[in-house]
Amino acid sequence: MNEPLTFNIAMGRSKPENIRHREVACPFCAVDELTNILDTEGDIIWLMNKYPVLDRTWPTVIIETHDCFSEFSRYSPEQAEKVLEFSLRKWRETMARNDFKSVLYFKNFGPMSGGSIRHPHSQIIGLYDYDYRQDIKEDHFEGLTLKEEDNLLITLSDKPIIGFFEFNMKFNKDTSLALLSRRIQQVLRYILTDFSKHSGSYNLFFYDLHTSSQYVKIVPRYITSPLYVGYTISQISNKERIEQIKQELNQDFFK
Repeated sequence: MNEPLTFNIAMGRSKPENIRHREVACPFCAVDELTNILDTEGDIIWLMNKYPVLDRTWPTVIIETHDCFSEFSRYSPEQAEKVLEFSLRKWRETMARNDFKSVLYFKNFGPMSGGSIRHPHSQIIGLYDYDYRQDIKEDHFEGLTLKEEDNLLITLSDKPIIGFFEFNMKFNKDTSLALLSRRIQQVLRYILTDFSKHSGSYNLFFYDLHTSSQYVKIVPRYITSPLYVGYTISQISNKERIEQIKQELNQDFFK
């Protein structure tokens, strides 16, 4: 079992936060003031995180676009594919280093996501002593098949990490990134529009479990269930609602 990561509270308090307070200036818009840049491609910028709040980690940020008020599902198909290709490449490059036990790649959106900056971005974090694969298993990506096509399997978890709804995508080296990015965009649009009137936040996570496939998990974010907080009991929805989600996605979004 992994030991918890240590969060630097003082460092966390010093971070800028404009996901709720729009009057706070966006640090990612001030491109000329950015430091410790690792790589760029067009207006995509990969750089070291200025606020390394987690001990024993190598924290980086990918600023995905110059448009502060955009979001991944609103990108053009070409832009979404470009951002995904760049980010996956940097994630895999980081995993190829011998420094880390595991490497996280994820993004937050919305006030319930745990993020602090509104500007579209994602994070790649190398973990020196922590292997998330001790707790995350392939079972967490299994469930009702929502769509299966061309080396891409989309499911709704029946053994979620936290619940209630976790959308999964299983892909491999032969999966088209144009297809993968388009399906991610479609699920995000569904979450932010038709899924629920209370749904305005999400987390998007990538996983490498040392198998022939890799995974995406998209989680709509709300206040966390007390059963999970107190007992780590995850929950799933009733079958009628799950079938409704499958029908809505295939009729209105997976086109």
